[in-house]
Amino acid sequence: MRSDQVVDLYLDFEARGIETWLMGGWGVDALLGRQTRDHHDLDVLVELASLERCRQRLDDLGFEFRYVWDDETWRLDDGQPTAFVYGHPDGREIDVHVVRREANGEIATLWTVPYTMTAEALEGHGVVAGQSVRCITAHMQRRAHTGYELAPHHGADMDLLGHERCSQD
Repeated sequence: MRSDQVVDLYLDFEARGIETWLMGGWGVDALLGRQTRDHHDLDVLVELASLERCRQRLDDLGFEFRYVWDDETWRLDDGQPTAFVYGHPDGREIDVHVVRREANGEIATLWTVPYTMTAEALEGHGVVAGQSVRCITAHMQRRAHTGYELAPHHGADMDLLGHERCSQD
């Protein structure tokens, strides 16, 4: 996915009140303030309260439901998955993971992960193609990429976070 497509989708979601945070490769690049590699998809966190609007907007934009992350996902009371991928006929993909803000301010990850996400993790800010975006913090990116064997491009992302100054360090 190109940087202009990321910005367009992010701004479109924002305009519709869909709370979104970049994570994964684009989240790393946002923290670094520059694109470091090509990205086949956009990984985002979406607040549970925005989930239905997010799904509807993706449908409206021509994205199609592709698959559920079966090994990670939970099912909400209405049967909706909490970790899934939508794809567009032009090749773009968006990988959505759902979080919920608890009454006490903590963040609940609504999919199976070996780490805890704190409210501070959602305080990240970065830049994609000159546009300020919300993203998870560098610390949270590092935590999310531990406990399993990383693909080479993910390992390179973590090396960059470890060696370059990020907007959140």
